[in-house]
Amino acid sequence: MKLVQTSEGMQLSTPNIGKRVVFTPVTQKAAGILARAAAEGYYYPKMALKQLYALSSGLSGKTNVFIPNINDYKTNSFQQVVVFVPGIVATVERRPNDTLAITRLDLSDEYKSIEQSSLEKPGVYSVSKERRGVAVNFRKNGRILSENNRQVVIADPRYTSPLAAAKEAEKRLNTLFSSNAAIKCDFDLFYSPFGEKLNGMRNYNAAVVNKTYAFAGLLANSMERSGNLKGVEWSSERGGSVVLTQALMTLAAKELSFKDEKHIVKMCWSSSDPKPAFDAATKIGMLADKDILRSSSHIKAALSATVGNFQRAADKQDPYGWNDFGGEVYSGAMIGNTLAGIGALSATSAMAALGISAAPWLATAGTVTGTVGALQFIFQKLKERHDRG
Repeated sequence: MKLVQTSEGMQLSTPNIGKRVVFTPVTQKAAGILARAAAEGYYYPKMALKQLYALSSGLSGKTNVFIPNINDYKTNSFQQVVVFVPGIVATVERRPNDTLAITRLDLSDEYKSIEQSSLEKPGVYSVSKERRGVAVNFRKNGRILSENNRQVVIADPRYTSPLAAAKEAEKRLNTLFSSNAAIKCDFDLFYSPFGEKLNGMRNYNAAVVNKTYAFAGLLANSMERSGNLKGVEWSSERGGSVVLTQALMTLAAKELSFKDEKHIVKMCWSSSDPKPAFDAATKIGMLADKDILRSSSHIKAALSATVGNFQRAADKQDPYGWNDFGGEVYSGAMIGNTLAGIGALSATSAMAALGISAAPWLATAGTVTGTVGALQFIFQKLKERHDRG
């Protein structure tokens, strides 16, 4: 989608078709950044330009158009609306000649990284081991290395350079993938130069963290273009879970399928709720790591992991089975420590979340020492009930 220079500004719409949509001079710099981001394959910038382009057919019926003053809008020829797309807010004025002029364009910070040096560009980097440490090489085509079983780290967005992100990932390859991966140190890394941590409750719901939409769109493109490869492993580190979750949700919205390719999704020290990532990965046929639902240390994630893992164990198509669920409960690895620590989430709460009546099990469970013991007892009852059908 090309921008054409006119006397009123850079025109986005097709000449002589529908209403004219133009970026006024004050917004042309931001428009250029947006256009370059779209040209480099970012999903959300492309979607933003398409939605702004769609204004050429008129403002009515557009769900992302907000009218600040409905009375002025109805009575005046000079009318102003605000258009919302992920990571972008555009102020649009309808002028007397029926031209739609974009007079303000606010971009999230990640779009501006398109103008930074290549060493700070978001996207895919290949990482390898050298005598002096690790080396990173930017992959200009936006694709991961074309080989089956390629391992890809989605780095925490807080790092100031891809090299810094690669060095931290190299230290954690044993956890992110395996001991063999740590020995080889040959992987791809997806870098998001946000420069800040994405922790805390405000970032727990990845779907609403608009600061990383552009990065997630680029990752989604890389993942989609790897659809011809088998067994790719996508593993996020800390706040990279936000970017990975958004990318998976993008792929799920496009109704893609990786069922035959058996890609694997994993999260380590997730700063966001892993459940949406699990749901999206499952929808597109990717395989979720057995520990994905308890990859977050958030208190809210603990009970969610118990419920989610019970549902996984009940799903015969999921490689996570009853032995996995039972092993975690019996070892206390799932939520025992969290429940014991916060008190408010008791074994009764867990049963309620699973849709199970506390009686008549409550008296028996009460004779088992500690919360973990109660959960062990509950698990056995759940398994027995499920086995009976």
